[in-house]
Amino acid sequence: MYYKHGESKTRLHRIWKGMKERCTNSKHKQFKDYGGRGITICPEWTNDYTVFRDWALNNGYKENLTIDRIENDGNYEPNNCQWITRTENNRSRKWNKINMQIANEIRELYKTKKYTMRDLAKKYSISTTTIYFIINNKIWI
Repeated sequence: MYYKHGESKTRLHRIWKGMKERCTNSKHKQFKDYGGRGITICPEWTNDYTVFRDWALNNGYKENLTIDRIENDGNYEPNNCQWITRTENNRSRKWNKINMQIANEIRELYKTKKYTMRDLAKKYSISTTTIYFIINNKIWI
């Protein structure tokens, strides 16, 4: 049975909607990093915003927090999600796994002209944008 919850303009509803889009809409710009990698949302959350909302409110949701999957390759489900700050979320991103030594290695490999930025991005599992920033000394300098 479907009923209106009156919360479609709330931040929490936008988080739920964004999570669903990333995992199910192949036209979404982040689909390749979520649904394209096989990340799914548990059926209870997919089918009913209020179930997700109730979980969120009972598990630490606050307006300044973002949803985070504890196991990055795991799905969006109650036992694999938590609420963390944007700063904490940014620290766990793939590109933050690069250190100065790896950044210098990337620069040296690029200088050999044997690797394109795309090759290096694939080799290190990071975006070509991050490779560009490393090569041009915008980060890890």
